[in-house]
Amino acid sequence: MSTISGEVQFSVIMLFYGPPGTGKTLAANAAAHTLNRSLITFDCSKIVSMWFGESQKNVKKIFDKYKEMAKGMKRPPVLLLNEADQFLHKRVDASWSTGSTRNEMQNIFLEQLERFEGILIATTNLVELMDSAFSRRFHHKIEFKRPGPEERLKLWQIHIPQKAPLADDVDLQYISEHYDLSGGQIALAVQNAATMAAMRGDKICQSDFISACEQEMAGNFDEKAKVRIGF
Repeated sequence: MSTISGEVQFSVIMLFYGPPGTGKTLAANAAAHTLNRSLITFDCSKIVSMWFGESQKNVKKIFDKYKEMAKGMKRPPVLLLNEADQFLHKRVDASWSTGSTRNEMQNIFLEQLERFEGILIATTNLVELMDSAFSRRFHHKIEFKRPGPEERLKLWQIHIPQKAPLADDVDLQYISEHYDLSGGQIALAVQNAATMAAMRGDKICQSDFISACEQEMAGNFDEKAKVRIGF
């Protein structure tokens, strides 16, 4: 806990974990909006540098940049670290230079977490590989699960614009029950189905949605995503 600009500030460090496309980044944006704070986002997958020593410096730069931006602000921004997997996974064999570099990055990251003042949210798709040393540093660990049929139906309804030209044969209930897609995948499927219909010069029909869903399933790398065959 610290005082900035006369206001008491509490440090809150959270981990959002779960499969891709389940709303982790969206939830971080919603949290910042609710708190009436801006959101600073860093893509951690882009931090690793091909030049020895640069990756470690980049980790520290993230927190230095945040401190610089938050200084003197009544409501410091929320810091979002997307795809923080490489910082959180279990330590690797340091006998290799790459292993040593990663371990040094993790040590710096751990040190910065301990000193952090403000609100930090890290996201990961691979929580099962997390080092226990990092797990203890998060005040809250929130799981984002894949949506069930009822949730998928609501997501379809949200992502399809109200004025979208839908054919009479569209059955979102059927699609929601038979295609196990995440929220992110549903958003893409809606766009692809609309594109198919536009190229044909017609309304969006059931076959467009089914084709878009099957394309998304075929190109998906998440083993938990699957299609249910049956009527």
